[in-house]
Amino acid sequence: MAVRQAKAVYDFDAEPGTGEISIQTGEVLTVTRTDVGEGWWEGRRANGDCGLFPEAYVEEVTEDVGPPAMAPPPLPQDYAAPSNTYATPSTTAPLNTFGTSNPVEDWSADPWSGVGAAPTPQQQTQDWQADDDWDSDFDDESASQVGASSAQGNGAPANYTASTDTSGNLALPAASYQSNQRGSIGDVSAIGRNDSKKGAGGASSKTSFNRFSVFVKSGSENYILGKVNLNVPEADSLTIVDKGDGKYSWVNTKPPFSCVIASPKKEAKFKGLKSYIAYQLTPSFNNIQVSRRYKHFDWLHERLSSKYNFVPIPPLPDKQIQGMPGPNIFSKGRYEEEFIEHRMNQLQSFVDRMCRHPVLAQSEVWGHFLSCTDEKRWKGGKRKAEKDPLVGGAYYSAITVPDKPLDPEFVDREVQVFTQFTSQFDVAVKNMAKLSADQTTKCQNHYKREFQLIGKSFAQLGQAMEQDGGNYNPGLNNAVVATGECYEEIGRLYEEQPRLDWEHLADMMHDYKGLLSGFPQVLHLHSGSQGKRKEIGNDGKVGQVEANAVKTRTDTVTYALLAEVNTFHEQRVKDIKSSHQHFLQEQIKFYQKITEKLQETLRMYDQC
Repeated sequence: MAVRQAKAVYDFDAEPGTGEISIQTGEVLTVTRTDVGEGWWEGRRANGDCGLFPEAYVEEVTEDVGPPAMAPPPLPQDYAAPSNTYATPSTTAPLNTFGTSNPVEDWSADPWSGVGAAPTPQQQTQDWQADDDWDSDFDDESASQVGASSAQGNGAPANYTASTDTSGNLALPAASYQSNQRGSIGDVSAIGRNDSKKGAGGASSKTSFNRFSVFVKSGSENYILGKVNLNVPEADSLTIVDKGDGKYSWVNTKPPFSCVIASPKKEAKFKGLKSYIAYQLTPSFNNIQVSRRYKHFDWLHERLSSKYNFVPIPPLPDKQIQGMPGPNIFSKGRYEEEFIEHRMNQLQSFVDRMCRHPVLAQSEVWGHFLSCTDEKRWKGGKRKAEKDPLVGGAYYSAITVPDKPLDPEFVDREVQVFTQFTSQFDVAVKNMAKLSADQTTKCQNHYKREFQLIGKSFAQLGQAMEQDGGNYNPGLNNAVVATGECYEEIGRLYEEQPRLDWEHLADMMHDYKGLLSGFPQVLHLHSGSQGKRKEIGNDGKVGQVEANAVKTRTDTVTYALLAEVNTFHEQRVKDIKSSHQHFLQEQIKFYQKITEKLQETLRMYDQC
């Protein structure tokens, strides 16, 4: 059997305790598994270390191997191909009928009508191809216990983040998946490709041979070369406008709306063997409640990540919420309730960001997620989203931009400033997230124990003084005992306080860790388009008309980046202001409570 090898094209620093291995640029690894999923491979380094590393950080080493010395033996006559979960699917596989003899035909009742009956393309992850049920066990007890320690909310190994170079700048990987987020970027390199040797105005001779670059795999190169020729539905059309002062923004064509998540319910099936949490969502545009499970959010995130390569998708909560003492939805008692409440709060943050984002808010799959109450229409809309051709780089063709070329020097300066900003902000956000988790742990454990110890010492002193026979100053004895009780109550306040301040701050940092992890990919796509533009411009064989078309399409990619950067900064300013105001307000209330309890105890000494 041929040994598969891959060469690292970027450094990757493994997080301890996650099953990852660190790799360095230029080293060759032996690939042992490529079906790990979510953009991860398993392999072995030359020093014998084994573990997971990002597929996008390596290029597979291919060797030209001649045919074997002898022909293969004939197959046995009674041979039957064994069932294999990871076998390559047949291109003639029939449409999944989801347990029926015929595909669902009730498209007339589906607002996502028009789905063709072509075979469903195989996805990287097969959970939703093999299980299209409205109510499957994607996040039930048996599933949630698998890999909980190594999965950080996205089904992939934890803490998959872009590395930094020696100067502290955020390194741009060849393919940086949106880490700490749900879903993966599928191989959509064939999307919008013209099979003819010369597409309409396409620079077909300039197709890159680097099949492992996300710029290629996402279909962005095909778009730049003019090989994308798709009809853009009106619902998918996007517009960018010039706001002046070098700022550009997305145009949201839909009225603003919000959505509230409430009433999480623990439900069961198979006579209680399978359990899960269902959340009730109520969008403001129709006030009709829908029930969604975590697996539905997970599927939505995967579809959004696949469709919107130029938008960092807000992260979902982790499978196990960091900073809590090991609970999950199947813990018992208090920790179960805290976990469910915390996850609901983080899902609410995801929903809020979706509703506020000018592109994601008008997404058709998002509208379907919020409004569909019928199981049959849900399946139809789900299959349509999974077969959507307007995804990845092909979606750039749906963007209308200002009719003026961009100044290359302005673009280079803006990209450099944002890259440096994200590098420093990313470090600061991760540091604040760690600090918030540490403070939460200290408040719930160390500080609580310290104040309880202080309280017990005062109480012990007061109880000892009570043995004087009660003839000297009983009021003083009571005051000393009350001092002990006061400090024990302060310890309980410390235990409960993180839910009011540090957890909120940590959740905000969780959101920005996820958002920032998506920008290396967006910047990489822009860098790839600029490189392709220079390559075409320096090729004397390419006509002026074709070169100008490439410049126009490259400007579209740049406009999308600038609009998304502006959206990010505008929301960041609001988020940081509101989160810090909330934190300080809760801190003030906390210390006021402590002051009031100490003053109340002090008054007891005035009365004795």
